[in-house]
Amino acid sequence: MRKRPKALVIDDDEGTRFVLTRALAELGFEVVAVDDGADAPQTVVDEAFDLLVADLYMPGMNGFELLRRVRQTDGRILPAPQTASTVPIIVVSGESQPASIANAKRLGADAYLVKPVDIHELAATARAVLPAKLVAPSQKTP
Repeated sequence: MRKRPKALVIDDDEGTRFVLTRALAELGFEVVAVDDGADAPQTVVDEAFDLLVADLYMPGMNGFELLRRVRQTDGRILPAPQTASTVPIIVVSGESQPASIANAKRLGADAYLVKPVDIHELAATARAVLPAKLVAPSQKTP
């Protein structure tokens, strides 16, 4: 039996965390949600996540620094098949400035969605950044 893929949602807005968590759960993910980016890099190293979904502007640690730290965690290997340098990261932010989007992608974001997020767009983006074996097309789309 295939294990459920696991996602970490990092967003300081309770409503956004709820929507993202519910949408990912309906896609078949086991979801862990946190409200601050400060502990996220260590959490990513300590647990086997298949996907990270993070806001850019949060207390504790912003999304740009989170991307830097997660992508630079080269010496610590996550449980197979993901490493900190390869786990897909989707940034979800209210920031729509091209410079911010380009900066997030330069720092290692695999995709960038502008809030408010359409849950169908989130589902399509998750499928696009993950290996096909983790999010099967037959799984319920929110």
